Amino acid sequence: MGFSSLFLAIFLGFMNAGFACASADSIRPESKLDLVDYVRRSETQYLAKTSYALIEMKIKRSTWSRRMVMKNWGEGRDKFLARIVEPLKERGTSTLKLNDNIWNYLPKIDRIMKVPSSLMGDSWMGSHFTNDDLVKGNKIDQMYDFSLLKETSEYIMILALPKEDAATVWGKIIYDIERARKVPKTVKYFDEDDDLVRTISFHEVREIDGRHIPMRMIVTPKDEPSESTLISYKELAFDQSLPKGLFSVRNLKRR
Repeated sequence: MGFSSLFLAIFLGFMNAGFACASADSIRPESKLDLVDYVRRSETQYLAKTSYALIEMKIKRSTWSRRMVMKNWGEGRDKFLARIVEPLKERGTSTLKLNDNIWNYLPKIDRIMKVPSSLMGDSWMGSHFTNDDLVKGNKIDQMYDFSLLKETSEYIMILALPKEDAATVWGKIIYDIERARKVPKTVKYFDEDDDLVRTISFHEVREIDGRHIPMRMIVTPKDEPSESTLISYKELAFDQSLPKGLFSVRNLKRR
């Protein structure tokens, strides 16, 4: 929001069985791919100097489902505002991110609440994204080291492991990225025990303002494969002027 971007850390760790049988299309030690650039583009594909998006988010849980339409605005990596416009009963519910801080506004009780560090791992708006995703999702290239797992003429697979001094949620992330357009196909997130936690897949790639952008992304948790969060971009624009004071706590209450 960007959202993937927005959305988060993606990392990895099984270089054994699956990759031990590497074919001629596999890892090539002499490869000089800029892995950081591939990951950075994957994680910041929805970001620009400024960005605006109208998105639909469909959340499917085991006992309930939810659909929301929201407007998102962004400025670089560190400023992000999301405001629900549908359903009507939730209109005005908003989230503001400034650097590593997040505030939520709940119009039903007319209250602004700052999200404490103890709740950063909680679900964001009931989805399969977390508050921590909003804070750290677009900083993966700063928090992880990367290595090439597999390379073909069409795709590359990159392993991300946390830097020694980085405070991260994921034990590793694996990116499967389309080589020519540098667009992610899937990103898989693993915990510190090397167990897969969730997969994000990307679909319907379009060219917007010279960028190749997936217009749909699906998050699927490993332990609940029947659940998902689907994000569809209905409108998306970059580098347009935004209202002054948009990214402020005071502005959260504006509809």
